[in-house]
Amino acid sequence: MAAERTVGTLPLARRLTVPAHAAPRQYARRTRALLGGWLALALAIVVHALANDAWPGAGTVAQAMQGGPSGMNSDATLGWLLFVDAWMPQIRAGLAAGACLGLAGALLQTITQNPLASGELLGVSAGAQMGLIVALLVPGLAVLPMMLAGGVLAALFTFALAGGTRTTPLRLTLAGAANALALSALCMVALTLYTRAAVGVVQWSTGSLQQFGKRGAEEAMWLLLPAGVALLALLHPLGLARFGEAQASALGQRVGAVRVGTILLAAVLSAIAIALAGPVGFVGLAAPNLVRLMGVHRPAWLIPLSALWGGAMLIFTDAIARALVTFGALPVGVMSAVIGAPVLLLLLRYGLPASTAEMTAPMAAGHRASNRRPMAVIAVLVVVALIAVTGLTLTMGVLSWPSAWQWRDVFDPHTAAGMLVDLRLPRSLIAMGAGALLAGSGVLLQGACRNPLAGPELLGVNQAAGLAVLALLLVSPDAAARWSMPAAWAASAGVLAIVLGVNARWGLAPMRVILTGMALAGLLAALANLLVLQFHVHATQALVWLVGSSYGQSWHGVRALLPWLAICLPLAVYAGRWLDLLSLGDETAEALGVPVVRARLGLLVLASAMAAAAVATVGPVAYVGLIVPNALRSLPLTGTRDRIVTAALAGALLLGVADLFGRTLFAPLDLPLGIVTAAVGTPLFLWLLSRTFLRSHAHAG
Repeated sequence: MAAERTVGTLPLARRLTVPAHAAPRQYARRTRALLGGWLALALAIVVHALANDAWPGAGTVAQAMQGGPSGMNSDATLGWLLFVDAWMPQIRAGLAAGACLGLAGALLQTITQNPLASGELLGVSAGAQMGLIVALLVPGLAVLPMMLAGGVLAALFTFALAGGTRTTPLRLTLAGAANALALSALCMVALTLYTRAAVGVVQWSTGSLQQFGKRGAEEAMWLLLPAGVALLALLHPLGLARFGEAQASALGQRVGAVRVGTILLAAVLSAIAIALAGPVGFVGLAAPNLVRLMGVHRPAWLIPLSALWGGAMLIFTDAIARALVTFGALPVGVMSAVIGAPVLLLLLRYGLPASTAEMTAPMAAGHRASNRRPMAVIAVLVVVALIAVTGLTLTMGVLSWPSAWQWRDVFDPHTAAGMLVDLRLPRSLIAMGAGALLAGSGVLLQGACRNPLAGPELLGVNQAAGLAVLALLLVSPDAAARWSMPAAWAASAGVLAIVLGVNARWGLAPMRVILTGMALAGLLAALANLLVLQFHVHATQALVWLVGSSYGQSWHGVRALLPWLAICLPLAVYAGRWLDLLSLGDETAEALGVPVVRARLGLLVLASAMAAAAVATVGPVAYVGLIVPNALRSLPLTGTRDRIVTAALAGALLLGVADLFGRTLFAPLDLPLGIVTAAVGTPLFLWLLSRTFLRSHAHAG
């Protein structure tokens, strides 16, 4: 029998033993990964130089070594300066940013025992973007420190929201998704209100390795030294952490302190990468998994090799982006999203779950009541509130009643009353209709996926519909009026089909569903920013659409939205019985006569159609499909049909009030719908998340 090296005397000693005959194989794998990483890095640098036409040539290098730029001719001098001052800073920034992303991903994957973790899950990108906006809006603030502070604070808030040292991979993922959504909404609010910062932030959000002079990357690189020291201190504790909390604690490790330090270091590294290259995604996810596929699992080797491969991947990605575009460079953030999103989807489709117990979560059922009286009371109250909002919409801000204000004048567009109705009532009705569709869509999605966070915002459904309509508006504004709703529905249905296809074999587990939605939402957001830049759209106008607005709506829009309301909402109520039976489990529902596969597919198609119709009308308004269904869980409703009806009424009320407040609170400034819903929905969403879903997992953990 081969000799074994044993670590400790624990019940799971087999996990802590390394057979002696395995050492040569491990050494060979590490050597291949190391040499392959250096070879890939060298190849990426050469390809990047060729794509940028930055190679100075042997003659220019010889002249520079002999006499410096002063001894060259003008062409050689220009080529040398471009090589030294333009291309070399990009390579340094790419190496540093890619290494930081790879390190951050490896650290998070090791400490959470989740191969799908990366810096994006902490909300660092959204926090850094908020820091950039604050630095641009407040004179005297330095950009780099504000971006670093924003990213680190966002990560700390995510960690605290997830339960601090008691966090689990699922809770950290949920909190990160919620925090990123909240910060992104606040960023959109700030950019829409303060237009002078919009263009720069949109350009930055696409990602770029372009640096301004030799010192472009040096401002952030000084942080790499203390980060490296902290990393060296964490390597040994991380080596023990991979065996699990119980074993690490038995070996004397302070598990909570190591987890806090690791997450904080990963946040700092992610923030440094964002400061150097902008929000470049997926490198931190792909690099550690690529190293792991080569057979390297020990953190002492996995983490530094992830840094090496991360730098090579980012430089190679930027080289591909520059080589594919003839006029102007494709932003590296967009290219990384295009390449990285399919990689993440493949990992989600075929990767193994980190922990089965933490990758699934049952839906919390609402209260059951013995009769339908609570439903009737709630519906009547909401309808009365809707009528009151409609009345306030028509009358608020009117200095004096028109002398001819009579019922017959309301329908005459040439009278004061008729003009007032034509200006205010259509946009209010459209906002209410869109709110009803979004809230109903959220109920269907959460019920069909059995996931309380499966709203159209987190699954990428709203983003897909918004991108489709935006592209149609930019390519052919005339066709957009006719084809916006079909295009939005096709895009949202396609994204939903991807989410289902990727996660079907895993039972639509919450972590996988959310990660899939985040991957698709990141890709769609990058493509939307690229469209804005490529078509030279005024950034503020594009942001108003992407945040959601009821500007300029008329009775034509009401007539276009009405058929969707008349068809989709009754179908959703009719399908409520299916949702009640599906909540009992697939086997029970099948035994009760429900065609589970066809029923779930029909529910999801209907949900995507409802969300697409709303987005095509008012834009991708956030939070409605997520907040309203979860807020109604505490009400005494008898079943899913009651929740659908109540959610539709509550969603209509929410967007009706948002339209009213947006038009009147800061008059004459007319705030878009999305700004008001973000201001109200962000704290409410975080509160609901911490009070319900995260708290339930805290008790379970």
